[in-house]
Amino acid sequence: MKTPLLLSYILCAPAWASTESTQLFIEAKGGYQWASDDSYNHSNPKGAIFAVSSGLQFSPAWSWDVGYQYHDDLKADATSVNVKTWLIESALRYDWYLQDNLSLYGRFGAAYWDMEKTHLSSDKLDATGFSPLGEVGVNYNFTPNVRLSASYQYIDSIGKSNTGKYDSHGFLVGLTYTFGNAAQPTLIKESSTPAKKTVVVETSPQTLTFSSKSMNGIFGLDSTELSHDFIKQLAEIAEVLDVYPQAQVVVVGHAGSIGSEVYNQRLSEIRAQTVANKLIELGVSPAQIEVQGEGESLPVADNRTADGRAKNRRVEVTIPSFQYQK
Repeated sequence: MKTPLLLSYILCAPAWASTESTQLFIEAKGGYQWASDDSYNHSNPKGAIFAVSSGLQFSPAWSWDVGYQYHDDLKADATSVNVKTWLIESALRYDWYLQDNLSLYGRFGAAYWDMEKTHLSSDKLDATGFSPLGEVGVNYNFTPNVRLSASYQYIDSIGKSNTGKYDSHGFLVGLTYTFGNAAQPTLIKESSTPAKKTVVVETSPQTLTFSSKSMNGIFGLDSTELSHDFIKQLAEIAEVLDVYPQAQVVVVGHAGSIGSEVYNQRLSEIRAQTVANKLIELGVSPAQIEVQGEGESLPVADNRTADGRAKNRRVEVTIPSFQYQK
């Protein structure tokens, strides 16, 4: 059985929640299941599934959840058997993006189940235990916070020797809401301007020009977490934008070459949004922020080396030049 390995993943997953980009989500599912059991020679029992869960989104691809499922009564008329089951399940999920808002996903974990089986000729039989759980499906994001999924779920060997065992096959439809900062800047996919040194140039006795101010933040592989040093630099940017409300800031996210172009584009946008949200937390008005995602299209180093790919996993923050009264 692979249950101990799956459980070790489940126990380790909450530790990842310390990253600054982690978001909480809730999900409701409903669907239909059929039980595969060799003891039902004429027809396999069928019934509805209802589920609720909550979890953490660590990155655009990885998430972890824990939830409750209620399986409606499974009735096999030919053998007068009635089965009731509920379970607590937890799993890791990986999404592979086909487009910005469309992905295929897989979930793998474990389920703790409680099963009650009755037969006209015998008393009730109870059993509890663990089983591996797997799910594959397709996911569509209506908005950054709301997504719809359709999937196939398989749970192996529910039951014990005294009750008999069955495999659960289910088709599920789910609706998920992700909690996050409601003030999301609009993504504008345009090329960024080259970085320039910070210089103040006096053009007239009364009017001054603020030249562009730029900074970079580097990210880990598949990460959207901001370092403490980068946050300190963002605080300096926020002070400039607070003193000069006419100023604008352009936040451009980039990614390395590992993974598909669609996935790296989405990852660069998430990185840029994470930086923009931190600026908003530091007091910057959303109207002063412009966000862009360039994916892997604008490397600054050789993507064929690990050091080069690390330099390409970055976010560039620039305040373009503007004029102000002395």
